[in-house]
Amino acid sequence: MSTTTVKSGTELFSKYINKYKDQVKTESSEEYYHVNVVADAYNQGFSDGKNSGKKDFVEAIVKGKVEKFIQKANQVYILSQNLITHLVKQGYKADSLYINMYPNCPKVVLSISDEFLLDDKFVETAYEKILENKGIFTKLFAPSSLDISLVSTEHLDPKLLKEDGFGYEEVLKAK
Repeated sequence: MSTTTVKSGTELFSKYINKYKDQVKTESSEEYYHVNVVADAYNQGFSDGKNSGKKDFVEAIVKGKVEKFIQKANQVYILSQNLITHLVKQGYKADSLYINMYPNCPKVVLSISDEFLLDDKFVETAYEKILENKGIFTKLFAPSSLDISLVSTEHLDPKLLKEDGFGYEEVLKAK
């Protein structure tokens, strides 16, 4: 993989992540509704009547969720590129990469030519690396897990993947 390809892929992925930051902020504050009750109790402790504690408290939690999302998303991308690089070193290539940053189980689809998917050595090589990468992700973000799939390029419909939440697509250049 050339440096230019990696850089452009990284830039594309950064744009994809930035698009979802506000969504994560909104979902994070909704998910932690019970924090408002805790924050209200926290505010009662302010004897001088200051009311900034609740807002700061909730904002810190939301900021933490956004940072965790970005860490997860970047790791998903890095592990995906790790798999692609490994396959290239073994003499194989992938055609495109799709990522769905589903909160508890991000999903990666790598489209591969049928000629490779029917090759037992390729399947063994690819799934060994997939298993290794999934283990790395789980160690970092347990209980979250990473789902990585290989799909035939010839039978893949990118529009259906997009409808299924795979908002990031990267067409990989020939290696």
